[in-house]
Amino acid sequence: MPVIQAGDLEVHYLDVGEGEPIIFVHGNWASCGWWLRVLERLPAGYRGLAPDLRGRGATQGPDHDYRMPALAADLWHFADALGIQRCHLVGHSLGAAVVLQAALDQLDRVATIAVLAPPWVDGMPDEVYQPDRQQLLKDNPDFFAQAIRAMAPTAPDDELWRELVAIGHSQRLSAANGAINALREWKPGDRLRTIGAPALVMGGELDPLVTPETVKRAAEALGVEPQIIASVGHSANLEAPDRFLALLLPHLATARAS
Repeated sequence: MPVIQAGDLEVHYLDVGEGEPIIFVHGNWASCGWWLRVLERLPAGYRGLAPDLRGRGATQGPDHDYRMPALAADLWHFADALGIQRCHLVGHSLGAAVVLQAALDQLDRVATIAVLAPPWVDGMPDEVYQPDRQQLLKDNPDFFAQAIRAMAPTAPDDELWRELVAIGHSQRLSAANGAINALREWKPGDRLRTIGAPALVMGGELDPLVTPETVKRAAEALGVEPQIIASVGHSANLEAPDRFLALLLPHLATARAS
């Protein structure tokens, strides 16, 4: 898999296809491989790129504060390193916040934006903010595996799943703690409407963390109707990649029509 120098990072990423660039951004306790089932299904005419975020996967580089503007800057450094001026952005969970912030920061570079299981656009609620749980996830691999399975209950229990769990658990604790602190203070709210680019907001019916109500609030802030995917949890990109793409591909095509 390719590696590229982007800012102060050596970014490990997946690169599939040729054509209009789509950058896929993974969530917390995850890696670029969470997009593999989507990337391998992309039709001709699209180039799918999925980087490992700072502190995660095989990407190498120092910690920073892990706030959304810093993670969004990492994303644009990655695009710059590849010579990409304008692209589609797709984000999952924490990655949804990253791409939304990236769009707010550089509106003219976004063709379309799509988010799956977007986090709280008015800030992470106090009852969800659990720093002690991050330590427990890192300290106990079995607990971590159980927790990730609960988030994606219908994902196939196959070799890819086991690999993704192992890679996810290798994430730096500093990145995990940075993520929840960042999500607690990230409150773009209705300012998201200023993005302007065509937006798609998706969530899983069975998601125990980013509930349909949270998804609906993100959709409201972006001025679109939410798409709730039936019978899946937090990660439709793994649990139901065909249904995920059935929503995503027509959305991407709106940029060509505009």
